[in-house]
Amino acid sequence: MQQIPENRKPAPERGDKPGTRRKVPWLWVAPIPVALAIGLLIGAQLPVGDRAPGPEASSAAVQNPGSQTPGQDTDPPAPAFPDVARLEAQDPTALGDVDAPVVMVAFTDFQCPYCAKWTEGTLPELITKYVDQGKLRIEWRDLDLFGDASLTAAHAAQAAAMQGSYVPFHTRMAEGGTIAPGSAYSAKSLRATAEDLGLDGEQFLADMDSKQAKDAVKRNLDEAQELAVMSTPVFLINQMPFVGAQPLENFVAAIDAELQQAEAGQQ
Repeated sequence: MQQIPENRKPAPERGDKPGTRRKVPWLWVAPIPVALAIGLLIGAQLPVGDRAPGPEASSAAVQNPGSQTPGQDTDPPAPAFPDVARLEAQDPTALGDVDAPVVMVAFTDFQCPYCAKWTEGTLPELITKYVDQGKLRIEWRDLDLFGDASLTAAHAAQAAAMQGSYVPFHTRMAEGGTIAPGSAYSAKSLRATAEDLGLDGEQFLADMDSKQAKDAVKRNLDEAQELAVMSTPVFLINQMPFVGAQPLENFVAAIDAELQQAEAGQQ
């Protein structure tokens, strides 16, 4: 999991009056340390409780490079996060049916190495196995935790979304499972990338600087701040926290458990 550097933490006055701090609802903040600790356990297969998979899944603990281990010996109960899934049918930055039984909200940053690793190695499998089958919907929230390139990339992703190429842009900027260099976010390079994806390069640059793109990015940033998401990647799988670019099998176990619970609820 990539953590935000101290000198890049979002200013507390973002969107507020100078000298004030955004007030986060205490009912949201209270469970966050516990919830994140769960995701940081070795393997972090799933939160315990009704949504946990069988022993065969939870026993497959694997140290993954996208998370950290707090050294806890037991798994505390896992509170759910607020439901932040938007389920907007025309959301160009989402993938999958709005009525899919499982919704994953992905907080990512284009300058986060673990996010690039997840996009390259895990996302394609999730699309084939779940999204294309109508079982999973993924909604992205691009953040700007790691500098100007992150913010530029977030605006560029919105511009790509306006031409129906959000996911292709996302995957292009994570080719090889590594983050694109800062030079990839110059106007010249971005236009070339857009045109290579079959987009209108001039319109792409104009959309990047549009109020629509900037408002969309700010909405994502505000949501992340209210949830105290200060590192990436962080996923909410039907409101349950899942932290880090964990192995594919961990995501499969988590999604399968949610599908089983959804199916049981229909019986």
